[in-house]
Amino acid sequence: MEWSEGMYGIHGLKQGEVVPTFELFMAHKHPLDREAVLALWADLLKGGGQGALLHRVIDVRGKERRVFSAIQAVAEPSGQVDYVRGFMVDVTQSLRIESQHAAEEAIEGAYGHKALIEQAKGIVMALQGVDGPAAFQLLATRSQHANTKLHIVAEELVNAAANGKAAEVLAGY
Repeated sequence: MEWSEGMYGIHGLKQGEVVPTFELFMAHKHPLDREAVLALWADLLKGGGQGALLHRVIDVRGKERRVFSAIQAVAEPSGQVDYVRGFMVDVTQSLRIESQHAAEEAIEGAYGHKALIEQAKGIVMALQGVDGPAAFQLLATRSQHANTKLHIVAEELVNAAANGKAAEVLAGY
């Protein structure tokens, strides 16, 4: 095997520190990903082809990295694989940023519409004479039946109330 400087870096190594082998390559795969990596290699070595995989590498310091690997096994006309080449990209930071943004959006979504939902609950409570949990249940049921997000149902009711039509909208629930 020949590794680029980047490949050594992903594994927490510097060029010349170790001799790159398939065994070393596999030893750094996350235990839960080894089977999938081996299956991809075995499939490609049967007769060539291309494959790609998102998996984890554990570097020499024990740090987990998420990587994208693309592999091409070039076969001779007989079908015997002549050589394999590929590349590996460390996507750990990109996935971390993406996960952080998704979490922030989820939190914002959960709390960003809270005031609107509370306002709609208040309207239901006032017009139907029910408590908070019952009002929320009514809004949630409407959301499920209409296959519409809860904050949309709440917004429609609040807008209807602003136009004096809340009772009509609630009658449709």
